[in-house]
Amino acid sequence: MEEEPSKLHVVMLPWLAMGHLLPFFHLSKHLAAKGIRISFFSTPSNIHRLPSIPQTLNPLLNFIPCSPPPINGTPSTIDNTIDLRSEAARPLLKEAYAGFEHHLTAFLSDTSRPKPDWIIYDFSAINWAPSLASQFNVNSAFFCLVNAAATTFFIRANDYDSPEKLTRVPDGIPFPTIVAFRPFEARQACSVLPKKTDLTESKPQSNQLTLIRTCKEFEEKWVDLLGDTYLPVGFLPPSFEKEEESETWMRICEWLDEQKEHSVIYAAFGSEVILTREQIDEIALGLEKSGLPFVWVLRMGLPPQGFQERIAGRGLVWIGWVPQARLLAHPAVGGFLTHGGWNSIVEGMVVGATMVVLPMQFEQGLTARHLVESGYAMEVVRNDEDGSFYGEEIARKLRMAMVEEEGEELRKNARKGKEIFGSEKLQEEYITELVKNLWQKRTMVCESV
Repeated sequence: MEEEPSKLHVVMLPWLAMGHLLPFFHLSKHLAAKGIRISFFSTPSNIHRLPSIPQTLNPLLNFIPCSPPPINGTPSTIDNTIDLRSEAARPLLKEAYAGFEHHLTAFLSDTSRPKPDWIIYDFSAINWAPSLASQFNVNSAFFCLVNAAATTFFIRANDYDSPEKLTRVPDGIPFPTIVAFRPFEARQACSVLPKKTDLTESKPQSNQLTLIRTCKEFEEKWVDLLGDTYLPVGFLPPSFEKEEESETWMRICEWLDEQKEHSVIYAAFGSEVILTREQIDEIALGLEKSGLPFVWVLRMGLPPQGFQERIAGRGLVWIGWVPQARLLAHPAVGGFLTHGGWNSIVEGMVVGATMVVLPMQFEQGLTARHLVESGYAMEVVRNDEDGSFYGEEIARKLRMAMVEEEGEELRKNARKGKEIFGSEKLQEEYITELVKNLWQKRTMVCESV
């Protein structure tokens, strides 16, 4: 007799960044709510950073603390991108994550634990997680945390031999699109993308399941180009109905409560972007010149001297972490100045925020163009060669998006987008389909090993 899906056991291996930890966490909650056992691997401090879970899920969602290996004999304090103060420290983060291979090997070797059926891993584990899973006769799936348009671009452009090639729409995309890199973005991308000789080793196997955080209702033509091995799992919007009230949230909420509905711009650039002094100054200038109320969250660095005195009463600057999803959902917030990370975009679209995108790194330029093309965002123009941008342009786009007649269609589209991105019914349908596939493909893959 066929086992019930509730017998499934899934291991989660997210990368060490909040924009990765949270989608893995939300997916884990959805699967646990379906009766699936979850073993969630991360460092102790990252586990502590995650939201609380409903008591009903405690028996099924098990966190596995993985202490990072010591550096030069002493424990490392860097195990999340929010700990980075410069790019020079990023190798320490990669070293901490590489240590998960040892922890997972020990976990899989422990016969006293229930054997997992699936290992769902992040991109940084792509070179070792599938082979380790195969060694222990466990199925594996890659969880892709960027949208289908950006993913398709990378797949179709994987034979690039120069930055210039990344500035063109790849061959094989059968419809007009503006999804491509600007010249300065292409040069950045070439420095971090796998080399041509490494691509065949690092990409998922052709018969392997890849989960992707998107919906056909948003980008059907792009999802169709990816093929049957890519399974959309929905947007995994955050839920925070019963979260504890932190002091940070209470203080920001008190300020927001005094503002008019949908009048405030929320400005934030993710947990990985390290802004330069010049970039901070231009963002400050843009927010000031816009004349609009705002909350600006800086992960690190300080606003220009005298800035907070000049915008007192109209703007709030917060240094450090904030509960972004909750802040965006506040009735006073109407606009979102963002770097275009997919996690932030989802959180903004879920609440119908009008978005102005200022992409900074990785795939964010592709996402920005995809959103502009879809009618869901305006993009801040940057210099094609050096990537510089100016406060006047930020202010112009913010006013267009928030209050001027030219942005009315964008605001209307944002409200429509909320119906897709924030649909609990749609999300439930995708999770139900995912559970079905995890069960069916588990049997097929195991039989082929």
